[in-house]
Amino acid sequence: MRRTPSALLPALTALAATTLVAEPAAAVPITVPVTCGTTPGHETVLAWDDTTYEVSGTCGVVRVTGDRVIVRMSTARRLVVDGTDVSVESKPLAALEISGASSTVAATSVKELTLGGAGSTVSVTGLLEGATVVAPDAVLSAETVHTLRLGSSAAQVRAGRAYDVDVSGDGNSVALRKAGEVVLTGARNSVTVERGRTTVRDRGVDNTVQVHRRRR
Repeated sequence: MRRTPSALLPALTALAATTLVAEPAAAVPITVPVTCGTTPGHETVLAWDDTTYEVSGTCGVVRVTGDRVIVRMSTARRLVVDGTDVSVESKPLAALEISGASSTVAATSVKELTLGGAGSTVSVTGLLEGATVVAPDAVLSAETVHTLRLGSSAAQVRAGRAYDVDVSGDGNSVALRKAGEVVLTGARNSVTVERGRTTVRDRGVDNTVQVHRRRR
């Protein structure tokens, strides 16, 4: 019988140990199809973490409670985002409520928005009828906003046109192409209106307001 030289034993032992140690398999995201129920008052709950949901049907209430979730859906009477790091793509929404942090929602239109998730972002390509923003470091963009209530801190708002804007929070940044009326009661806010006639009422402290008018 041939003997293994003693000098090779440490190397072979290390090789065997290396070969026997297996790396854990990476988690594979899953996609789950969901059809909304047709029963009046039915609530569709998306509760799994690290999941992609494909939601179909005319939905009543859709509630997202999972974290690190991706949702693709058509329309809903009400969408509630309670999870963290949620991403949603949707068509028209009658009501949108966000309490989860670091979430992103993109919709074609929204009737009523309540944005309360810190660091969350909402993008509306069309009309946003009413928006209340209370989350710090939130980001909101829309083509048109009828009524905007900005009570947050360090939020950013960008819109093509806004008719009624009320800024009661502190340290926010608002950039509008056109605006009807802007009322400020907070402090250290920055408001810029690119063009058009705008009524400005500044009752706050250390606010910066710039209203640019097109030359005739």
